[in-house]
Amino acid sequence: MSKASSRSPAERDLQLENALLMEIVSQHPDHLTQEELVTRMEDCPTGTDRIAILDSLQELKRSGLVRLNGGAVEPTFAALRAAVIFEMA
Repeated sequence: MSKASSRSPAERDLQLENALLMEIVSQHPDHLTQEELVTRMEDCPTGTDRIAILDSLQELKRSGLVRLNGGAVEPTFAALRAAVIFEMA
């Protein structure tokens, strides 16, 4: 059994949220649209489906880590600051 398949659904959800957030933060100050982000994440080797990506994106919005500005998905100041702090750790 591979490490990825031994993870619980909650762990897989957090892993996807992490991957999405890192993609969004790494693009800053440029931004992807929600559709571009979904397409980019679907192309990853993990084979993540559109529904899971959109659910994770919604969870990041609820958590205050990303926002939609027009059509663009942007990291919040809190997400950018946390990324800097975690990078220093």
